[in-house]
Amino acid sequence: MRRRDFLTSCASAAAAPAQQIGDLVRLERPDLAGPAHRAVMGRNGVVATADQHGSLAGMRMLLKGGNAVDAIVAAAATLNVTEPYMSGMGGFGGFLLMYVAKEKKVVALDMMGTSPAAATIERFTERDCDEGYLAPIVPGSLLGWSAALERYGTMKLAEVFEPAIDLAENGFVVTRFDALSFAATAEKLARYPTTARVLLPKGRPPRAGEILYQKDLGRSFRRVAAGGPELFYRGELARQVVSFLRERGGILSQEDMAGFRVRWREPIRASFAGHTIYAMPPGSCGMTMLQILNVMEAFDLPKLDPYSVEFAHRWIEAVKLAFLDDDRYNTGKEVEIPVARLISKEYAAEQRGRIDARKVAAFAGPRLPWEGTTSLAAADRWGNVVAFTQSLVSGFGSGVVVGDTGILLNNGHRYGFVLERSHVNSLVGGQRAKGVMSPVLVFRGDRPVLGIGAAGGYTIPQTVGQAIVKFLLYGMDVQQAIASPRMLVNRGAGRVPVGNEAQTYLEAGFPEAARAGLARLGHRLAPPGNAGGVQGVAVDPETGALSGGADPRRDGHAMAW
Repeated sequence: MRRRDFLTSCASAAAAPAQQIGDLVRLERPDLAGPAHRAVMGRNGVVATADQHGSLAGMRMLLKGGNAVDAIVAAAATLNVTEPYMSGMGGFGGFLLMYVAKEKKVVALDMMGTSPAAATIERFTERDCDEGYLAPIVPGSLLGWSAALERYGTMKLAEVFEPAIDLAENGFVVTRFDALSFAATAEKLARYPTTARVLLPKGRPPRAGEILYQKDLGRSFRRVAAGGPELFYRGELARQVVSFLRERGGILSQEDMAGFRVRWREPIRASFAGHTIYAMPPGSCGMTMLQILNVMEAFDLPKLDPYSVEFAHRWIEAVKLAFLDDDRYNTGKEVEIPVARLISKEYAAEQRGRIDARKVAAFAGPRLPWEGTTSLAAADRWGNVVAFTQSLVSGFGSGVVVGDTGILLNNGHRYGFVLERSHVNSLVGGQRAKGVMSPVLVFRGDRPVLGIGAAGGYTIPQTVGQAIVKFLLYGMDVQQAIASPRMLVNRGAGRVPVGNEAQTYLEAGFPEAARAGLARLGHRLAPPGNAGGVQGVAVDPETGALSGGADPRRDGHAMAW
């Protein structure tokens, strides 16, 4: 698509009606729902999150002299309040990548939770993975926030939790996207009385413009700020979580909570277009994203229109090949995975040889839902850059708020594991969950130029990869790289998009000629579904100027100072 055509389509996009899709909602023209603004820019700090409250919380820390980690933790906690369908201390965890400027190195934090020791395949149905009292795994998010802050932050939990506590106790104004998300999931929320009391306070979903109060959650934040994460994993809050679930048929135990640890890990990396890309190791889909870029790199991308049939066909086929390996190898368990071979240029050449430029086997299916994940990024004036993705898994996670704590629990069994004994990621008690989340740092030489990540289940490695390609090779700023139309392969039920249940779709805004051309090659395109949600920050390698972009498909906002 030519720039003029893209901007024209942006200008003509009106506020489109929304359709319910799975747990959450899909705007009819999600790619055009507000990308007209450019990237925000500044010298001292930048924060990009899925709503203005998260970005403002991070910016408050930067203005007080905090660094990018302080900003990220403050934003992550605030999103627990204002984006309860995506974020929370009861989330199943996430992945954080950080460039530590003082040490001149990239570090990776894995905060994915673990399945209860008593979990077995026989004990679960697919519905048990989706929602209810069996669905949660050990929440990893809170311990991850604390670990990142303790090692690389400059502030205490009490200080970075201030914005979250204020918004929980004094309320926040519900946006249109919030209201649609609550309405689309109201039936699920209503099944759990402790949840309905908080999130459906008038016996119905809150409407746009109403103020939602979460005083119980504010009190829990205050308790953790005073007592630290120990209170949640080994103290009174842990006992409340466990007893609440156990009384209702859950299997999470005190031992599961007390035994949980986060992991500092070595990132993996690969070269692309003269840059070095750092990603999380397996357990995430960082490996999968690097495989896609490795295959695409040799197609002489600068000479291809990113909205052409040639580009789209090769991209979709590269994605399918990468996901076959993901389904075969990837897991959060401690197993041997041939990462070095899978992300090598030699293996990429083999995979590229499997792509037929003249035909394809693609699959159609129903529209797919949003997932309850959120991504955020920050950079500061000292050169630190952070990309972080956290999740409740599905929208509003398990749907279960624990008693009077205000804490909404994840449904980590949905994406974290598979109910097939022969699968590499089969459900086993006490094992670390797999996460699709794929935050990335991109370097030019020894300097970071981009920190980016996404929400959206198995769309994540695809949307992150497309944004990187557009930013590095097609002259788009970080905002336009995020907002512009995407092409995706996906599958329902939290499964890797392979086989006959996989579907291929293009977002609104793709040229009709590209759609027709793909159809002639044999692609069977499904109606547009989950397009994910990307947030990113960029650094000018020459001047150090900072910029940020946030996804208009949600309430994305970036702020710079």
